[in-house]
Amino acid sequence: MTDILTEAYNYAAGGIPLGRIVTSLIIILIAFVLRTILRSILKNTGEKKFGFVAALARDLIKPMAFMVIILGVYLSIIIHSLSPSVIDWIQKVFLFLLTVNVLWLLMRTIDAVAEQMTSVADATESRMDDQLVPILRKLAKFILVAIGIIFYMQSNGYPVSGILAGMGIGGLAMALAAQDSISGIFASVVIFLDKPFMVGDFVEVNGVNGTVEEIGIRSTRIRTVEKTLVTLPNKEIMDSNINNYSKRPMRRTATTIGVTYDTTPEKMKELLKQLRLMLKEYAKVDNDNVYVNFTGFGDSSLDIDMKYFIMTVDYRKWLDTKEDINLRVMQIVYDLGLDFAFPSTTVYLEK
Repeated sequence: MTDILTEAYNYAAGGIPLGRIVTSLIIILIAFVLRTILRSILKNTGEKKFGFVAALARDLIKPMAFMVIILGVYLSIIIHSLSPSVIDWIQKVFLFLLTVNVLWLLMRTIDAVAEQMTSVADATESRMDDQLVPILRKLAKFILVAIGIIFYMQSNGYPVSGILAGMGIGGLAMALAAQDSISGIFASVVIFLDKPFMVGDFVEVNGVNGTVEEIGIRSTRIRTVEKTLVTLPNKEIMDSNINNYSKRPMRRTATTIGVTYDTTPEKMKELLKQLRLMLKEYAKVDNDNVYVNFTGFGDSSLDIDMKYFIMTVDYRKWLDTKEDINLRVMQIVYDLGLDFAFPSTTVYLEK
């Protein structure tokens, strides 16, 4: 049986190695079949499992399938009698593709680990880990790429240590050219340590208002209230004034109401008294900072300024509380038999 297979493998007609060509086609066919089986296994694992295993299985489908194909193509080529120079070139190409594929596999693994770490970080109260996970993921990928490049150069006989040692003046020039990038990296370290803001904070930086979505190695991404995504260099952020609205313990609220000019002084005093009492007794209002005053005579109204602090930083809760307070203000005004003023003009006709 072995002799038959050997003869079939070495069979040639007219100088054409038909046996090896058929063997190459069979190897490629087997590779595609194995790729299909492997993709099916990983896909089913990703659908049936949960957590890290499921994420890893989903992320590895494409790189694993690619690895099976390049291995099959490589084996189908090297079985032929080729010149040493061609074999050497094919091996370099294969090594490059294999290095890229391994890096792809490891990066997808890092993504799966980062996804799991993000889930754990979301379950904690601290937001420091929320901004640390993206930085660690990018740093790990950067280190992987550097290792991959060094490995490929060494495998091809390049004197990596000599190249690194001889980068004296060239390295200095590159450092000068990349000083902005280096400054950005140091700025990101300062942001992480000093913590002027964290992921999820609503900030104002250089006229940009929005929620911090990601703090990267070189830049920070802010989602504005118009839902656009603004990317600001970390160096520019550290050189700017940062207004972090999420750090305030409560929200200041200012409202001006106007009642009609037929309001008597006694009614005005009673109105001011009830408004102050309502705000001081309101559970979600800081009763140590309530200011209600009759501030002036408007063109069509007697103006009352109300300034107070609602004890929440959540915008929606602040709006709901402010709405409830405004409804109570309306009820107090109408219960006293008063009316809100609106712009009007009185014309006097003299006979």
